[in-house]
Amino acid sequence: MRAYVGDLLTAGGTRAVGFCEMVAPPSDDVVLAEPVAGQFTLRGTGATVHVQGRVAAAAGLVCGACLRRFSQTLEVDIDEEFARPTGQIEVAGEQALTPEDFVAAISADDVIDLTELVRQHLALALPIAPRCTPDCRGLCPRCGADRNAGGCECDTQEIDPRFDALRHWTEGPAPGGARRARSRPGGRPRREGE
Repeated sequence: MRAYVGDLLTAGGTRAVGFCEMVAPPSDDVVLAEPVAGQFTLRGTGATVHVQGRVAAAAGLVCGACLRRFSQTLEVDIDEEFARPTGQIEVAGEQALTPEDFVAAISADDVIDLTELVRQHLALALPIAPRCTPDCRGLCPRCGADRNAGGCECDTQEIDPRFDALRHWTEGPAPGGARRARSRPGGRPRREGE
């Protein structure tokens, strides 16, 4: 959905815009099977257009623990400011950011692409590691069984083979009569004579 805002840039004013569109999924493992719906208010300030609104979408996600598909409602608040591009690009040295650096550019035909704006905000609202339920137990790292469906027969006390040599660690002499280093308070091993 594209909204013409040329009149808001010149005369100011406020316009309410309803939004109900199919939006391209923000990533490969996300499904947006239903239209994203919401409401926007476009407010012209003379030099900029302030876009404010809220959208909701039912997103099909993949659980990061058990790999099941599940649906989660994403509700996203959108608050952006747009202005015509000034054409001035400064590249010399470091400079402090100003409020104008956070204003998005409006296309040459004074149109804001609201669908792309919604897609970007939905991408930012996605959880990094989605969970189907807060207490999801995930998959067994050994056999791959879904722990939510029931237990598996895997040994949960198994030690990482890289640490297997430490299984028989004791404070006594090592095999062959050599002394093992004992640690002192603070974690540093004792040296001979300490």
